[in-house]
Amino acid sequence: MKTITLATLFLFIFISAHAQDVLVKRNGDTIEGKVIEVGIDRVSYKISKEPNAAVFVIRKNELSRIEFENGQTVLLNDRLNLGRKQISKPSNNEVYGRSQLNFSPFKALDSGPGFGISYEIQVDKNQYIGIILPLTMTFPDRYNYLFDSNGNRSEMYYVSPGLKIYPFSQHRVTYAVGPQLFLGYGKGYSNNSIYDPTTGGYIPRTGTTKNFRLGILVNNYVNFQITPKFQLGLNGGLGSRYVDREKNEFDSITNRGGINITGEFNFSLGFRF
Repeated sequence: MKTITLATLFLFIFISAHAQDVLVKRNGDTIEGKVIEVGIDRVSYKISKEPNAAVFVIRKNELSRIEFENGQTVLLNDRLNLGRKQISKPSNNEVYGRSQLNFSPFKALDSGPGFGISYEIQVDKNQYIGIILPLTMTFPDRYNYLFDSNGNRSEMYYVSPGLKIYPFSQHRVTYAVGPQLFLGYGKGYSNNSIYDPTTGGYIPRTGTTKNFRLGILVNNYVNFQITPKFQLGLNGGLGSRYVDREKNEFDSITNRGGINITGEFNFSLGFRF
């Protein structure tokens, strides 16, 4: 019994004397030695327990873990991998492209219903500010008093450069607000009559008119990002016309002065790139 106890004691002393730290590389290779120092980006170690033995240095990013002789294990690559995941993880701003091309199958302005296309680009890195350029055509709607109260069957073309501000940047559902300057030019038809002194009556006549409008709108936008490339959009706005001029072929010019309330509603399908 004493022999077994002594043998066990000697074996423990032998193992303790030869126990070493183990540095495990990321490729699976191991280095046995004595760790001297674990620094910020490197680990110093000896492969011999001699006092004057050479000290070696290895970079931390080459190691997976250190297994110390006392049984403690320190993992070194978890923080590195976590950092890489955080760096490689795309943010919302990177997922959605900065440019948008939108088609509006239905658009309603005060001059009538119509359709249009628009191009938009977000000009800052975090996609909080966009510049938009819509082009719109409204067509005659002679049966709808809401749009054509004068019955002049106007056909108008609008260009409306504007600014969009995204207070919450870009997400699956995105809100924006911003001003637009709109310029409208088109034609319509006027019906009037002139007095005929010969007959003592009035003679009806029909002529074409040229229309010009200038004003400002403040629009509210909501985009629904169906996929990173495809979106649906709604916007509505109110503003005023500062210039509303109509000139007919008989050189009669009508200026509707003052502040004339105007509005816009739009449904669009868009692509981002």
